[in-house]
Amino acid sequence: MEQNFDLIAQSRANYYTKGSPVQFVRVELLKGEETGEIAVCLTFKNVAPEVISGLAVNFRCKNPAGEVLCEAQYRYEGLYTAQGELFGADDAVYVSDGPVGSVDVELSQMWLEDGTCVPLDQYKRVRLPAPKALPQELARRLKQKVGGDADLKVAPQMMESGWYCACGAFHPTEEGCVWCSECGNDRILLQNALSNLLQQSHSQAAAADEPTRVVTPGFRDENPTRVVTDLTEEQREALARKAAPAAADEEDDSDMKIAPPRKAPAPQEVMESDAEEDEAEDPDETARAIIRWAPPITLVLCAIIALVGYLWVKLFA
Repeated sequence: MEQNFDLIAQSRANYYTKGSPVQFVRVELLKGEETGEIAVCLTFKNVAPEVISGLAVNFRCKNPAGEVLCEAQYRYEGLYTAQGELFGADDAVYVSDGPVGSVDVELSQMWLEDGTCVPLDQYKRVRLPAPKALPQELARRLKQKVGGDADLKVAPQMMESGWYCACGAFHPTEEGCVWCSECGNDRILLQNALSNLLQQSHSQAAAADEPTRVVTPGFRDENPTRVVTDLTEEQREALARKAAPAAADEEDDSDMKIAPPRKAPAPQEVMESDAEEDEAEDPDETARAIIRWAPPITLVLCAIIALVGYLWVKLFA
């Protein structure tokens, strides 16, 4: 019986397999609309230049209490997967009547287009640091700046082992790419866009803290706008202060817990949150108001003092 499945939970790999031509990307849980069964689907990526025709993996599923539900091998066949392409998400490796809390995946072997079998069990897994979540407003502006439909929620980050895309995808050094295979964004453009947004935020904050200055005719800015190719150390520190680890995992490398997909807050919750923010007093706004009104108030007071002095002289001289 055919039935539709809805996504109920997913989790990205919290590790990568160093040196392996195949990388485990994420696990997803789907629930059947008719039977309520839970289907476990795994996604992999080919990072090698050769075309892959097959892959065998060992997996183990546990329930939320940590009890093993299933431990078996699954083989993906009939593939024609080129470098950078994802595969496996359409195949259910296990179907359960009850909830699944975590999944452990081990690469076994792969087959190339010419039939060559390549063992993968010699490659060791390396734990990845949790990506840094972007503040909501900064994430919205970054998505608006680069365009596209993908949700850009984490800071693009270069590491010795590879790089994180703003969509959360990790690209190991072995992949040797600057384009994200999941959202299609360019790493360098993402870094430049984020750097420019941080520069603008810093400039706006600095302008708000400075008093109004009179610019004389002929003034020439000695520091024209520069093309930013990477985040400065100051920007990295500022972003680190604002950012928080995104979905930090407490489990070890051998066991990935599955988190439900994030849901947007209800409209009523958003309205209540906005109302609370409006009621809270912003110290920066108070300071800007003082800076804005201090000059005219001072001018009025000086005029009053001068007028009182003039009348005093006229009346009592």
